[in-house]
Amino acid sequence: MSCPRTVSPFHLAPLTLAIALAAIGATPSLHAQALTTESVVTVAVPAQALGTALNTLARQAGLQLMVHPDLVAGKQAPAVSGQLSPRQALERLLAGTGLVAQVEGNDVIIRAGSIAAPEKTMAPVTVSAAQERDGTTEGSASYTTASMQTATRLPLSIRETPQSVSVVTRQQMDEQNIVQQEDLVKRTTGLTFVQYGPSGSDTNGFFARGASVQNMQVDGVARLFTDYVGIFQTNDMVIYDRAEVVRGATGLMNGIGTPGATINLVRKRPTATPQASLKLTGGTWDYRRGEADIAGPVNEARTVRARLVAAVQENQSQVDYEKEKRKVLYGIVEADLAPNTLATLGFAWQDYNATGVGRSGRPFFYTDGTRTHWRRSDSSGARWASTDRENRSYFASLEHQFGNGWRAKATLTRDSSDYTEVPGWTDEFGIDKVTGTGVGLWSALWAGEPVQDTLDIYANGPVDLFGRRHELVLGATSSRTRNDTQGHGRWSFPGWSKVIENIFTWDGNTPVKPDNPPNSNIHSTERTNSVYATARIKATDSLALVLGSRVTSWKRAQSETPYDSKVTDRSSRQETGEFTPYAGIVYDVSRDWSVYGSYTNIFQPQNNKGADGSYLDPLLGNSYEAGVKGALLDNRLNVTAALYKTKQDNFAVSIPGAFAPDGSQAYRAATGTTSRGLELEVAGQLATNWQGMAGFARNMSADSDGKQLNTEVPQSTFKVFTSYRLPELGGAGAGGLNVGGGVRWQNHTRSDMSYLALPGAPIIRQGSYVLADAMLQYAFSKTVSVSVNVNNLFDKHYQVNSNSSYYGEGRNVRVGLAFKM
Repeated sequence: MSCPRTVSPFHLAPLTLAIALAAIGATPSLHAQALTTESVVTVAVPAQALGTALNTLARQAGLQLMVHPDLVAGKQAPAVSGQLSPRQALERLLAGTGLVAQVEGNDVIIRAGSIAAPEKTMAPVTVSAAQERDGTTEGSASYTTASMQTATRLPLSIRETPQSVSVVTRQQMDEQNIVQQEDLVKRTTGLTFVQYGPSGSDTNGFFARGASVQNMQVDGVARLFTDYVGIFQTNDMVIYDRAEVVRGATGLMNGIGTPGATINLVRKRPTATPQASLKLTGGTWDYRRGEADIAGPVNEARTVRARLVAAVQENQSQVDYEKEKRKVLYGIVEADLAPNTLATLGFAWQDYNATGVGRSGRPFFYTDGTRTHWRRSDSSGARWASTDRENRSYFASLEHQFGNGWRAKATLTRDSSDYTEVPGWTDEFGIDKVTGTGVGLWSALWAGEPVQDTLDIYANGPVDLFGRRHELVLGATSSRTRNDTQGHGRWSFPGWSKVIENIFTWDGNTPVKPDNPPNSNIHSTERTNSVYATARIKATDSLALVLGSRVTSWKRAQSETPYDSKVTDRSSRQETGEFTPYAGIVYDVSRDWSVYGSYTNIFQPQNNKGADGSYLDPLLGNSYEAGVKGALLDNRLNVTAALYKTKQDNFAVSIPGAFAPDGSQAYRAATGTTSRGLELEVAGQLATNWQGMAGFARNMSADSDGKQLNTEVPQSTFKVFTSYRLPELGGAGAGGLNVGGGVRWQNHTRSDMSYLALPGAPIIRQGSYVLADAMLQYAFSKTVSVSVNVNNLFDKHYQVNSNSSYYGEGRNVRVGLAFKM
């Protein structure tokens, strides 16, 4: 594909680094004298947890603060901004908290009440610029966050971001028992989990704004396993602090991207004070899970901190002989090499195994064209069908805070996976009503060992021009992915019969697993290089412009050598100097409300194939968005209303009943497609001790002739969850009773099954449905608590999709016992 104006990222990289170095100055020392001077500094501290707010002020004002963690636990700080002296800013943060600041030597000590000598047992915690963690939600007890960077890499609040965004906090994950990424998508505004089979099935997918969600990030670094993005759907959420979701095109931060959404999972970090927790959970279908999390300083000076998280889980399913197992281990160490320099080293390992799984439900029809009716427990999978996925990640970063407000960070990551999928599931053809014959078994095998190495470097900070302070980000990303694997046969095999003799009495044992040895060697490599820049220009006190661009070069090469012919088939695709613009505007119409608009275009090499096995051309298009945002109750409650429109070419549309030669779903490229819709969301603190979120999304996607696309994806969804804490019902300081609940609704879907050539013109419709969930948590003390989660409270019977007869989970209960210190 050609572009009239292209720039090579290899030529821009030196220029980017030169500009960044020119903008960064020297580092001043941190000491308490800053509190005794009346000189002013620029302060911009959003409303958030008091401990996090003090961290932010320490960085911005050059302070060394010390405070006992119990003094700030559960306390919130108001937003503080403007040209203030450090003392003025600190006094505003501490107003109404009962805490005061006292200078002792080179430290500033935060104490309760009037200034007095500290108790000898006090273990003060150093809060320095190197420990600042904007956006962290753990311990905030909130359904929102103070800032996020996924959309532009600028540390902006949700209100300041000119796109529709959601943040799922640690509090939400704990209260809603969000265990894996599928659970997250089911409960996030604007995201849809389109399910065809059991949890972890490779046929399941995430959708937003009518498009598949393939943009995955961890700590802001993109994962570019385009071979098989489905391996991340079973990610365990125990190691993450929050999930930041940006709906719409995000090519600015991904280099390549789809117009649906980006999901950025932000890992938990070490803590400056010791903490440990253990949680044991049991529930319906022999659900058993254990989690352990320990964090804190490693040395007395607290300049080295670490965290270790582990989880194990086993469970069965409402479906006969479906079983899952998962293991998780995560470790991270960070060290303050200097007051403003932070080094981080860590790893994450996840292992997932499922057996007895089908890729969808059993057949919809009898041979006379009438509908079948299955039980929830009826499986479409053979007992030997399995999924094995192992993901490993190693990462290291070096971060430095410069004295003039600039920050630079370099991150090196190696992500690797080892997956083997052995599907075995019933086909979709008609069944004889009397004999139960006519059904066969599909079988295949695919595997891979992709390894991705990524280097991500960026710098951000303030720029003073024309009497105003602006913000700038400069960055570059380079990624290399390789995958060496073997090809296997699919669907039919010599000497193997796929026939199921009687589906009514089938127990999943026959046909036996086919002999499917490797038949070819497959090698693929993928390279992506890009540079980008983003600027937030404060034109006036009320008007901000967010402008950015990214230049991306991408190349993919693949070869396959069959064992029999020994003739290598090679293919190569590449896009060079693709330019992705970004433009946003945010205007503050009042203290609490803003209006915004944004534009970007879309570039996405596609991994979808046509029925002939050829790849579809890259997805191209333009995306527009406008909306209103509010930050209420001292920024503790975020409200968003957004309208959007996306015009696309080469949009992938699934072809019902058609498969590519490799067995994957076949697609056709639709030109002139349009997606437009509406998104509404409110999230955060509704009142004291009351948290909640509610989100509605409506999307309409059509081709150039006005025909609806992807009819198996619901056009409208509504999700709400709220919790209220009653501290007076607990023991002293225990935290008391926390009760909550919510609903999830989606409208109808439909699928055309005429390709089955059965009598009539079979159209499958899944009507709209609503699911209710409930939660209760009770703290017996500061260290012991119990939780109960009930999903599908009213035991709604529903098929997960109009294109699958697989049933959604019936009512199920999870009971947890947690210990904390």
